[in-house]
Amino acid sequence: MEKKTMFILGLLCFCLTTIAQQPLLNLRFVENYTPTYNETIEMFQLLDSVYENAVLLEKGKTDIGKPLHLFVINNEPVFDAATIREQGKTLLLINNGIHPGEPEGIDASLWFADNLLCKQDDLSEILKNTVIIIIPVYNIGGHLNRSAYNRSGQTTPYETGFRGNARNLDLNRDFAKSDSQNALSFYEIFNEWNPDVFLDTHTTNGSDHQYSITLIPPSPARFPKIMQDFIEDDFVPALFEDMKKGTYELIPYVNYIYHDPRQGMALFQGSPRYSSEFATMFHSLGMVTENQIYKGYPDRVKSCYQFIRVLAEYTSRNSEEIRQKRAAGIQESMTMDEFPVSYQLDTTRYTTIEFKGFEAVDKQISPVTGVERFGYDTSKPYTDSIKYYEYWIPSEKVKVPEYYILPQGYSEIIQKLDLLGVNYSVLRTDSVMSVSVDYIDDYSSSPRPANGHYYHNKVTTHSEIQQIRYYKGDLVIPVRQERIRYLLEMFEPKAEDSFFRWNFFDNILDQREYFSSYGFEENALKYLKEHPDFKKKLEEKRAADPAFAKDHRAQMAFIYNNSKWLEKTWKRYPVGKIY
Repeated sequence: MEKKTMFILGLLCFCLTTIAQQPLLNLRFVENYTPTYNETIEMFQLLDSVYENAVLLEKGKTDIGKPLHLFVINNEPVFDAATIREQGKTLLLINNGIHPGEPEGIDASLWFADNLLCKQDDLSEILKNTVIIIIPVYNIGGHLNRSAYNRSGQTTPYETGFRGNARNLDLNRDFAKSDSQNALSFYEIFNEWNPDVFLDTHTTNGSDHQYSITLIPPSPARFPKIMQDFIEDDFVPALFEDMKKGTYELIPYVNYIYHDPRQGMALFQGSPRYSSEFATMFHSLGMVTENQIYKGYPDRVKSCYQFIRVLAEYTSRNSEEIRQKRAAGIQESMTMDEFPVSYQLDTTRYTTIEFKGFEAVDKQISPVTGVERFGYDTSKPYTDSIKYYEYWIPSEKVKVPEYYILPQGYSEIIQKLDLLGVNYSVLRTDSVMSVSVDYIDDYSSSPRPANGHYYHNKVTTHSEIQQIRYYKGDLVIPVRQERIRYLLEMFEPKAEDSFFRWNFFDNILDQREYFSSYGFEENALKYLKEHPDFKKKLEEKRAADPAFAKDHRAQMAFIYNNSKWLEKTWKRYPVGKIY
């Protein structure tokens, strides 16, 4: 009976798939309405129920307690990531609603999925070699917190979600540190599906201009050379050219150098706290669309839909090349001798691009306050050639080690390694190992919390070779593996979004041992007798510094801090390196 029921259901799905030629979903973005969370999931469930080659999956939990969904569209009813990979298909992952006040991608993805499945707009060819994966809503907690007052610079749609998630985290600053359950579930998705191309959909309230949509493309500087060339010479130019053929032109995201874009703008390059740069660590072509907040919501959705279509069509046309370049890039990364840990914009080089803007006005009268403010005169559009600074160069590099040694006590970090499929082994016995260790010489921290952490801004270090005892169960992590760029970004303390910068190793920054001015007397006296050369240095400092010579505590501190009494673990970064 069970087999017969399954056969009938399968036949029904086949028939519905065959005859359905009209879109199923009732999207209302032309009315400035974006669907609620429940409405969004219900629409994806409807598509799942009608089409056998689409499925809505639950993939882990979120901070609000609800599951993170994944909608997968294939050209056949196969939804196992490993099987799809073996078939040689390219995977495009689209993430929506990370900032729920920026919902264009939710509407556009629903519209695209609906049209793709019912074979509208000649889209079905995409699925021959490409699988589309959609996260309907990433920040579910923020999307449920719906209001007409969540995004002050936005007039449409009339109601949207809230930027913070259920723990009031900005999830697009959480990927490297991954405090949220959302991010940990995303790690599982990323590891399982291993997307070749990744898109995160957003809205910007930056400069006013004539475009409905802008793009933060993959930053070439963060990729190995073979992928840099592909991104610069083929991938990104093709996206701009293909968009120009449609209704909506595309412009690079307006990243200010001057408050008037007419004077020039720069390629925005983020760091792994952001979704697109997180994807870059895994050699995925990660990018962000930024719809322009001052355009009407219908145009924002339509332009986002157009970009998703252009991206999907490009991915399909170039499926094999994308996978080949990515595989070659991984191999290239695994042979690196040095790795960039910071970058700077090259202001000596630029290209020239066409820009359609509005005249900037330094002294525009505010209709609210009657006071002068900066603004744009939308009655004065212009088209001009402007400088576009798109080249970033490494400002500091580190030598690539062969292994990292991570003490097993850092379970929070180990959890992330496991979710991302990082290969490592563990010590079978207690061992003394000769390793290179970094000491944190200096650092500064943000005066206010950044997404729940006091991020370390400036970090300087020096290295020493030491004999360190490690214990059975400590991790030995080979660096030259597929996850090499992730390991270097996260374990090198000076890298922009490393574990150190996000406070995972702050336990090393304060001392556990100390001295008493009275109690240390006997041991200090004994140490000076046993180390006459050091005693001479103390006497020379007394002679040269009268204030020091009169300060008992300062002299005792000098002895303590320059002797074997000072704990070696103070400011010693706990991750050992073997070169």
